[in-house]
Amino acid sequence: MPSYRDIVEKVAVHSTQSLQSETSMKKNLDQDPTKNQHSHEAPSSETVKASEAFAVLLKIVADLRGPRGCPWDKEQTHSSLTQYAIEEAYELAEAIENGTAQDIKEELGDFLFQVVLNAQVAHDDDAFSIVDVITTLNKKMIHRHPHVFGKTEEKTIKEVWLHWDQLKAQEQSKPKPVFSYPRNMPALQAAHKIGVKTEGYKFDWSNSGQVFEKLREEFHELEEALATTQTDKIEEELGDLLFSAAQLARHLKLEPEQVLRKANRKFEDRFNEVLKISGLNKQSFRELSPEKMEEFWKLAKIHLKKQT
Repeated sequence: MPSYRDIVEKVAVHSTQSLQSETSMKKNLDQDPTKNQHSHEAPSSETVKASEAFAVLLKIVADLRGPRGCPWDKEQTHSSLTQYAIEEAYELAEAIENGTAQDIKEELGDFLFQVVLNAQVAHDDDAFSIVDVITTLNKKMIHRHPHVFGKTEEKTIKEVWLHWDQLKAQEQSKPKPVFSYPRNMPALQAAHKIGVKTEGYKFDWSNSGQVFEKLREEFHELEEALATTQTDKIEEELGDLLFSAAQLARHLKLEPEQVLRKANRKFEDRFNEVLKISGLNKQSFRELSPEKMEEFWKLAKIHLKKQT
């Protein structure tokens, strides 16, 4: 196996060769420096600093899994690291939505660590290295952005997405299913992706008003199911209602998973304020009447509104 130093050196070399090879193969990079000035410039000082910092990270991770490394890091596999990758992704999303620039910086670092650690696991198993990861990514980005690195001139985001899907299809060795999202993806996010995919086939509502009417229809069907007390029927209709709500969010240019996360946090903030106002412990709070709880809830809404 190549040494750590070999890998560090190859990261820059292979990435550069990848870009040059892709450019030569396509023969379509615009040579007008006013349009593709970034492709002719020498690496900036920031790029050099990033390369040096990344090399240090590679060394740290290699040492963590080395002979004198950390017992926890040394025993990790791709499977065991899956939960941490998911956790870090959610923490990054939370930092982006609610945190400061410092929070985002820290969570980006934690997520990057998961990428490098997984690559090191693969390297130790003689599967692939971080060089292969970066080279593959470089080729993919160049191939999928001909409007940046080539002569194609998509003018709208819709045109870019259409071309993106076409290029992805060309890259596949065999056709993918229509719905090819990760099956452990959060259900609301998956529902959004399903709608985006069927929209590409023009199997969709024309506007948000039509989706809202569908939502009303699903709500009434859920009411009817509740009257039957049949659990499987209730589950089916409740699922249809949630799916339709996700499609309404899509038509309103909103991401349903993000919308629900914000609603969750709003409820948490209000309930925490309720407990603060009441000054009661859990058992005492449970003994309150519904009317008193509602009174505290309204007060909490007023308090929080004054704080914003």
